[in-house]
Amino acid sequence: MSKSVGKTRFYIYAIALLPFILLLTTGVIMLYYHTGAPAASLFGGYDGQFWLSFHKIIAVITSPIILLHLFVKTDWVKNFFSLKVKGRFKAANILLFILYSFCLLTAFGSWLIFDDQFISDMLGGIHNKLGLLLILLFVIHIWNYRKLIISQFKKI
Repeated sequence: MSKSVGKTRFYIYAIALLPFILLLTTGVIMLYYHTGAPAASLFGGYDGQFWLSFHKIIAVITSPIILLHLFVKTDWVKNFFSLKVKGRFKAANILLFILYSFCLLTAFGSWLIFDDQFISDMLGGIHNKLGLLLILLFVIHIWNYRKLIISQFKKI
């Protein structure tokens, strides 16, 4: 891989990091409301409706950026679908990809697809649980690649 391709990938990864951290942070804040706090109660000076709207906006912004992150890893995605994934962290990366996909589907399903309140609430509940696991796997993902991330920062 050429230096310019490596730098481009690094910039894409760096750009993907901030909105994803915002998405996870607002997801954690939403747990405050999902565990029984009234939507009118304030967290950080804002009510639950603000945080839900902000979380949804960040999700809409983050999703294409994550897809871009995967697009620059075309070989990995091809190998995933042909069941030929390799690499030191393949199990964690596969789990992260699957979990993110289901988290995305349950979120958009509950927000945009299903009008039925029961189904929407059920998908939202599944999304909340998957979101917690996603936070854990994201931290593991960053930890697994910390040396590479640090070396890329030093080069730039």
